[in-house]
Amino acid sequence: MPTPVKMPRLGESVAEGTIGAWLKNEGDYVERDESMAEIETDKINAELPSPVAGRLTKILVQSGATVAVGADIALIEESADVAAEPAVATPQPAPGPDAAPVKSPMQAATPVLEERMIASSAGSAANASNNQNNQHAQVAPKEEEERQRISPLARRLAREHGIDLNVVVGTGTGGRVRKEDILAYLDQQAVAEAAPSPVQAPPAPVRSAAEALPASSISVISSVAGDDEELVTPGRMRLAIAEHMVRSKRTSPHATTVVEVDMTNIARWLQKNKEEFKRREGYSMSYVPFVMKAVCEGIRKIPLINSTWTEDNKIIIKKRINLGLAVSTDVGLVVPTVHDADQYTLAGLAKQVHTLAQRARANKLTIQDMQGSTFVVNNPGVFGTIISVPIINQPHAGILSMDAVVKRPVVIEDDAIAVRSMMYLCLSFDHRILDGAGAGGFLQAVRTKLQSYGREIDVY
Repeated sequence: MPTPVKMPRLGESVAEGTIGAWLKNEGDYVERDESMAEIETDKINAELPSPVAGRLTKILVQSGATVAVGADIALIEESADVAAEPAVATPQPAPGPDAAPVKSPMQAATPVLEERMIASSAGSAANASNNQNNQHAQVAPKEEEERQRISPLARRLAREHGIDLNVVVGTGTGGRVRKEDILAYLDQQAVAEAAPSPVQAPPAPVRSAAEALPASSISVISSVAGDDEELVTPGRMRLAIAEHMVRSKRTSPHATTVVEVDMTNIARWLQKNKEEFKRREGYSMSYVPFVMKAVCEGIRKIPLINSTWTEDNKIIIKKRINLGLAVSTDVGLVVPTVHDADQYTLAGLAKQVHTLAQRARANKLTIQDMQGSTFVVNNPGVFGTIISVPIINQPHAGILSMDAVVKRPVVIEDDAIAVRSMMYLCLSFDHRILDGAGAGGFLQAVRTKLQSYGREIDVY
């Protein structure tokens, strides 16, 4: 009996995946863990290893198609003696355009993909063409695939009506463009063309089906740059970040609270020991591991900050503390994960931070690096910021920003004035899950931990 190959779960909040290209043809023999397909995500691409050794008897999902996590995408006959079946262009229908959060036990049990990074290049399209002879002739252009995920039906409608998919905002999972979005776009276009326009109005952005404006307020469809302006087409990562930030603000009622922390003892220790630590260990110690360690302490005191609000109005509290760390790269912001961060020493956290930052900037993050976080620590202070208000990384309950450590005069005991190294911590939290008391209690625990260090600090 053939063994099904399933669409892997690429991250905690990911409910679907896209087949970038098949690296094997029907009838080819594959070894266990041999790469057989390219899977595309918003920020990285990955190769899908074969779960078993055998012959690829049938490809069920064609290149360019997006299917739900856990869906069968191919069949492998484990017996080496099985003759390859002739290729038949009858792929199993992919889940509908509204494929959404994981709900079935099959999807929930789908194993996380462990892979190596692959380079994205124009050559991948040619490779896919060579390796797959039965690919549909009407697959959407690669440029559109790079821009956003599109349901097959929406892609067909867009092609039939000559619509540029780059100007249509998707309302599906992860910003996916659905049939309803295309139909809404056509309705808006028809109204705009029918409306009297003696004077040409300036361009206005197209709204999605969920945000359709009154017909009287819609004038023009596309954006046009003036003579002294430049029109920039965002890359795929920028579009993914934009979609995620907008969705986060719509999903969670954000509230923010700020505390000031005296980092003097930590600052003095770093000034005295930082160079020696780097010479001995090969990586740097900074304020970040101290804040991460303190965040773990705060989560232990206020477990609700390490939770998620579900679609059926429940709260799931995460038992493991997996801290996401925002890392700025040349192509955009990524948030790799330090799993079980509470189990590391300060030196161990510093090593993890160094390793993830290096991999992120070299574009070598794995999917495991990018999945499973339960809370995020952001460090805009490295750019000299004083107070930053972060946006929650969905589906988390909160995110903490640590800003620059700055020397300034502070009133201390006995009303004396002293120069201290001070830092602001800013917590944005989901007000559905936490109230001000819980958020304040978390920040108080973080601050207490950071201010508890003496002049001598054991980082091991």
